[in-house]
Amino acid sequence: MALAGCDIVSDPVQPSGNTVGPVEGIPRRVLLEDLTGHRCNNCPRAARVADGLATQYGDQLVIVGVHMVNGFAAPQNPIGDGIFDTDFRTPAGSAYEAAFQIEGLPMGMFNRFPFNGARAITDGAWPSAMAAAAGQEADLDIRFTSFTFNAANSSVSGEIEVTIAKPMEGTHDLVIYLTEDHVIDWQVDAQAPSPNVPDYEHRHVLRAVLNGTWGESVFEGSASAGDRFTRSFSYTLPTNVLESANCALVAYVAHRDSYEVKQVTERKFQP
Repeated sequence: MALAGCDIVSDPVQPSGNTVGPVEGIPRRVLLEDLTGHRCNNCPRAARVADGLATQYGDQLVIVGVHMVNGFAAPQNPIGDGIFDTDFRTPAGSAYEAAFQIEGLPMGMFNRFPFNGARAITDGAWPSAMAAAAGQEADLDIRFTSFTFNAANSSVSGEIEVTIAKPMEGTHDLVIYLTEDHVIDWQVDAQAPSPNVPDYEHRHVLRAVLNGTWGESVFEGSASAGDRFTRSFSYTLPTNVLESANCALVAYVAHRDSYEVKQVTERKFQP
């Protein structure tokens, strides 16, 4: 099993308490894309850092686990023995791996904005990156104005509204992730008593992107404060989803050229 690409970072000391002050306008939530793999021995450590940040920052933080890098995320041979057989990879995850030049894991991106000169950073820097990203005022807001899950045919549909809070320029895209939480499967964990853990709980797993890897344009050119844009969606859940009750949709708007995430929101199937 190839583990050489996992970085080795001592457990970070997380800041105590949430020191973020009040935001006058619309609070800008933070998307943490936890870049991970089930054969990455230090990725569970990063997931625990993410869990700690979620406890600290609450609904200011939205986490998505994006499995990538074949050496860490591909099924392990021999296939069919039930051990590391699951393929958590997605076409979108592979595209992000190439676009953001991800080679080692674990890594994470906070609103895809560079922190200390790097967009993807190791988990030792996550608490500091989150502290820097939190407490900002957003240029726009996103909300699900309607949402329906049809268990009979495993489909989800609804409408998303984007409201501009400040004048904005450039092309911005709306992306809708489908995630699944509490997926029990194999994981290598360097901090576990036995490193090959058969019943590890995978959190916030990216299963699919409803509207294409990079989403769809929500507005181009200029947008003024008060402008509203709506996009409808309708999607049948893929076969890799194990339990729809544990699913959620994560919608975010990103600047097309810089990739920066301007706002994000999450709608769980079961609140």
